[in-house]
Amino acid sequence: MLTHAEALAAIAAINTLSVAESVPVARAHGRWLAADVLLDRDQPAFDRATMDGYAVALRDDCHTFTICGTVTAGTRWTGAALRPGEAVRIMTGAPAPTGTTVIPVECTDRGESTVTITAAEALHPRRNIAWQGEDGQAGDCLVRQGTRLQPTTLALAAMAGSTTVSCWRPPSCAIVTTGDELGGDVTTVGGDSAQIPDSNGPLLASVLASLGMLYRRWHARDEPGELGRVLTAAALEADVVITTGGVSAGAKDLVPDLARSLGFATVFHHVAIQPGKPVFLARRDAPRGAATALIGLPGNPVSVLATAHLYLLPLLGRFCGGWLPQWLQLPLTVPWQNPGKRHQFMPAHFSPGGIAPIRWNGSGDLIAAATGHGLVELPIGFSGTPGTIISFLPFVGSYGNGDTAILPFRNK
Repeated sequence: MLTHAEALAAIAAINTLSVAESVPVARAHGRWLAADVLLDRDQPAFDRATMDGYAVALRDDCHTFTICGTVTAGTRWTGAALRPGEAVRIMTGAPAPTGTTVIPVECTDRGESTVTITAAEALHPRRNIAWQGEDGQAGDCLVRQGTRLQPTTLALAAMAGSTTVSCWRPPSCAIVTTGDELGGDVTTVGGDSAQIPDSNGPLLASVLASLGMLYRRWHARDEPGELGRVLTAAALEADVVITTGGVSAGAKDLVPDLARSLGFATVFHHVAIQPGKPVFLARRDAPRGAATALIGLPGNPVSVLATAHLYLLPLLGRFCGGWLPQWLQLPLTVPWQNPGKRHQFMPAHFSPGGIAPIRWNGSGDLIAAATGHGLVELPIGFSGTPGTIISFLPFVGSYGNGDTAILPFRNK
């Protein structure tokens, strides 16, 4: 059985095909950058006025200046160079004429043909100007390859002169839920029925949608012929096939054997973690050298939640330039231990003070897990007190402290 670190190393060794494509900046939100974003010019591109007022050419003991014209944002002063004692009206964002300082309008008498400076302390050189290149210089790297683009980095790309950005094409995905117990709709579950609603399919669909991934969903019963046909079709369409259920040791846990019969080679099966120990990963190499991947997540919903974040996300990242989800280092707010024999990844609450693992009833307890904000890592033998720094992985698509489920009252 692999350790968690060994499983991640095995994923990193899979040869996938990363394809870059040009995407308009306006449609690149959530995509992974395939090439650095560089400044195409100095920023600011000119000496820029930072206040509305007057750009004046200073002269000793001069408080009144002759106004020679106006410079608005988007235009340049095209007249003769200002001589000492001359000024132009200037707007915020406009290029300041060479050799001037900008006096805020509130420090003047707001004159029309001449302007008198009413605040002597404003008469200092090089004031209220953002100088060319002080924020960044042409050729500077602003956003690194591999960054997942979001509003601020997209705005930066636009400011840098980009109308399109080079992004990794996301892999196509197939979600295959398995199990005779999953009801087709709400009319087939409840009452005396032994069937249950499918929560794993919506969970994975939401994870993929949050990542901007295209996907198709299938369901197959625990019957070799049906499941084999579904897996065959899914593997023909998708770069990554994601299954739920059917990977443990039961009589109807058919996914690993069927995957092998379809030409997939096992990368790993079982990892020493809790929850999610039976997780399965296989690959099928294509003639072009890339691989189609099949990742089998255990059927319990919290196991799906955990293994999707721990292994599915890094696997998808292999198609996106090697992107990896970012773990945070945060303090515990409560004492906690892992006395077990497996590396634990427990749902946890995030608060301004730090992280608290959630008490749960096992890997089927999605109600408790959905009240959390992410997973906390608890290595074998871990023992922590409030203030101990631990690793925390936010759930994909998590919006903040208040956007979680509510835990009903429990007697224990």
